Amino acid sequence: MLQFPLEETTFASRGFDRGEAGTVARLEAAGAAFHRGYGTALDDPARAPETFPEQHGPDAGFVYEGAAMALCLTDALSLPRRTDFSRMLHGRARRSPYTAHVGAGWALARLPRVLWRPVLRQLDPLLGWLAWDGYGFHQVFFGGADRRLSAPLPGYVRHATAQGAGRALWFARCAEPERIARSVGRAPHGFHGDLWSGVALAAAFTGAAPDRARRLLDAAGVHAPALAQGAAFAAKALVTLGPVAPDSESAVRTLAGLGSRDAAEVTDEERAALPPWGRDAPRTGTPAYAVWRSRVAARLTEGVPSAL
Repeated sequence: MLQFPLEETTFASRGFDRGEAGTVARLEAAGAAFHRGYGTALDDPARAPETFPEQHGPDAGFVYEGAAMALCLTDALSLPRRTDFSRMLHGRARRSPYTAHVGAGWALARLPRVLWRPVLRQLDPLLGWLAWDGYGFHQVFFGGADRRLSAPLPGYVRHATAQGAGRALWFARCAEPERIARSVGRAPHGFHGDLWSGVALAAAFTGAAPDRARRLLDAAGVHAPALAQGAAFAAKALVTLGPVAPDSESAVRTLAGLGSRDAAEVTDEERAALPPWGRDAPRTGTPAYAVWRSRVAARLTEGVPSAL
């Protein structure tokens, strides 16, 4: 019942913009890797945390993302409740906690809200915000590039969701910065930085060519700090997976101004310096995740005002 065909991830099926054949092939390969991870974990979710094959190469993160979605779905639908996602997160997917949390958000998008709790309770208090990134990606990837942000979602969740929507725009607009800029411009202004952050994250993860990365900087304009932050988050995920592919290394250097290892180190340092109220979001005030993003952007673009 939970299976979905590979064709659902293709440009033709989704109605995405067409572009250079090589770009389409690269982006569709990411979707195929996600689908492969999803199907592999779904074949035997109870044993996947121990038997899922270790992933390597530029698409490894997408494979883990798909596996995480599958396990979150089966956890939420099982009686008694299982915690296969958590076991996978601390086992076979320990090298990819960022994309695993994103995959959890895909599951949230496919589940009724009454079944969200079995997923949410397994998330890391800080990295768990990336689940909303995955949620936003899913909504735009399957719902259309100009789908409005989900108004019922509370507070900062909408900003984290917008980051995922930005990642999806990289696919839906076939990695064309000028097309992406037009779509971002149609969104509420307060979310433009979040959207550009997601665009950069996807650009770095899929290995944007140098000229395309430079065009992203031009298209984003005042939101260059958001691009730097998104690229740095991608760098951290890529370095943890290792090794970083040359095209991703180049994209991170263009968008964040540092090599991937240095950019990843900035995210680590700012994570360690988060406010004393810990990683959990207080009932009022700014979540630690928001502070983290803003400080990373500021570190990477000193002297440039940040819109995050």
